Amino acid sequence: MLTIEQKKEIARIYKKVRKLSKPSSCLICGKSQTSFCNSHLIPQMVLKSIASNGKLLQPNLLMDIEDIDIEKGINNSGTFHFICNECDSTLFQTYENPSNLLDKPNDKMLAEIALKNMVMMLSKRNEEVCLFDYMQKHYNLFENKEELDKDHTLDIRDYTNDLNLFQDILHNNKENCFNIMYWKILPYVTPIAVQTPITIFEDLDNTIINETFNPDSQIRMQCVHLCVFPLESQTVILLFYHKRDKNYRSLWRQFNCLSEENKLKYINFLVFKYTENYFFSPLIRELLETDKKLQLLSQENNGAPHLGHLSPIDVLTPYKSVTYDEIPNFLSHEHAL
Repeated sequence: MLTIEQKKEIARIYKKVRKLSKPSSCLICGKSQTSFCNSHLIPQMVLKSIASNGKLLQPNLLMDIEDIDIEKGINNSGTFHFICNECDSTLFQTYENPSNLLDKPNDKMLAEIALKNMVMMLSKRNEEVCLFDYMQKHYNLFENKEELDKDHTLDIRDYTNDLNLFQDILHNNKENCFNIMYWKILPYVTPIAVQTPITIFEDLDNTIINETFNPDSQIRMQCVHLCVFPLESQTVILLFYHKRDKNYRSLWRQFNCLSEENKLKYINFLVFKYTENYFFSPLIRELLETDKKLQLLSQENNGAPHLGHLSPIDVLTPYKSVTYDEIPNFLSHEHAL
């Protein structure tokens, strides 16, 4: 357990890092800025649908990270400061309108979602770069920091290229740019809200989709975009990717052969297998705190348990990855609010 002084020091470091990582101009329009919008990745209207007394449960609850808030208000859940107020208020109006979400998504909506995802990922990576630089300078924390720097550089390159791609779709009103793997309106409110890009490692037949461990700079990581948007009395589920990302063709075919129940199970599984960009209703806290399989899956890191921090027992015991049948399906009616 961290002491009060240690908590204060961590808070001070993160505050300094966030300040250092902010750009001098808006990432989208390029205009110089002295302050940036408190942008939400997941629309606030979605978060309000599952909040209790204005609070949401954070992914940290499942990841067993000590002394990190597991419950925060809507204004502090999934936010970043990387674009100006004008861009944030004008570029994402299509998908941040609940009535539009209930219509089949068009390219404009999909490009807005994908663009917001890339801005968020660039914000995260830039904060990580500043954090790792700070920790190396003051604490000499890493033995092979050049490898971390290379990974960050490649990530930033790929996210920037995708950001430019999605901006081009929006600015030029391009059509027929995406493949929608799944779109459905559920007649109930799920206890989880999600918006995230996901770089899937392998398909349902265990064939590699993205060589995430390959250091070759010529390889571009390809991602899908996943949304779970609970609204007032319904939930919109959306899974899609850009047509240039052809690595997902086999997964698309496999996914379409699944039953409706297993499609939802698989989408639910992707959330905890690959991302941390989700929030829960506090009303299901007891289930989250007691489901060991869900916690184990949420703590997997490159196929290893416990966020990759292995004990001697972990090293000697073969780890069996959690499957989508072993965790609660928060997209099912059983867990509806």
